Amino acid sequence: MNRCVACLAFSILALVSSAALAEDFRIATEVFFGEEEKPISQSTTLFQGGVVYDFLDEPKHIAVFRKPGGGRSGRFILLDVNRRVRTELSTDQLAGAMNKLKNWAARQRDPFLKFAANPQFEETFDRETGQLLLASHEESYTIKTETADAPQALAEYREFLDWYSRLNTLIHAGPPPEPRLQVNAALARYQVVPVTVELARAGEKEKLRAEHQFTWLLSKKDQGKIEDARAALVAYRPVENELYLEGLRRDAAELAGKEK
Repeated sequence: MNRCVACLAFSILALVSSAALAEDFRIATEVFFGEEEKPISQSTTLFQGGVVYDFLDEPKHIAVFRKPGGGRSGRFILLDVNRRVRTELSTDQLAGAMNKLKNWAARQRDPFLKFAANPQFEETFDRETGQLLLASHEESYTIKTETADAPQALAEYREFLDWYSRLNTLIHAGPPPEPRLQVNAALARYQVVPVTVELARAGEKEKLRAEHQFTWLLSKKDQGKIEDARAALVAYRPVENELYLEGLRRDAAELAGKEK
C-alpha cells in the first residue's frame, strides 16, 4: 500500500469511527412547491455513529458529514454518483464563505438581502399543538413539530442541520442562511423536530413546504446505502470544489428544465 492510499484509508477510517453514545436514526424529506402533489426534491438522511450520510435522489449526490471536534474542523465529503467524483469542504471553509456573504448582504440595498444578513422574527410556540411560528415582513416559517423519540439525538441533528444549511447556501449561491439558522435554534430551544416546514416569502404567491419523517432506527436497506457511500469514498476520483459544484449546479438546472 503506497503512502497516498494509506493516508486515504486512515482518513476514511477516522470518518466512519464514532462515539459510542451517538444515536442512529433516519430522516426522509420531500419538498413541495405550492399545491403541487409531486415533490420537487426527495432525500434520505442517515445518522450512524456520529457520521451523517445525506442521499439526494435527483440529481444523485451524497454528502457525508463529520462534525468538528477535538480541535479539528468538521468536513463534508460530496459524492457525485453519476460522474463518480468526490470533493471535500471543511466547516472552516464554509464558515469563512458564509461570513463574507453575510457581510456583503448587509451592505446591499435589497431589503431581502439585508434581512437575510440579520433576520428579526416574531416567534411563537404552542406547546399543545406543537406549532412553531417565526414571522417577519420578509419571510415567515410555519412549522409543525413533534417531540423526538430519542431526545439525546437532538444536538447531533442540530449540528448537522446548521452546517447543511450553510452548505446548501454555497451550492445554490443563495442568500445568507441566517433565517434558517434561527429556525434551527428555535427547534433546539423547544426540544422538538420538524414534521412540516412551510416557508412564505413576501411578494411570492406560492409557498415552499418540506415534509420530514423521522425514524429512530436504521433498516437493513439504510445500512446498505451507508456501505455504498463508504465504498464510494475510496473509489471516486477527487476533484476541485468548483469543478464539482459546477457539475452539481448543471445537473440541478437540467432537472428543473425537465420538470417544466
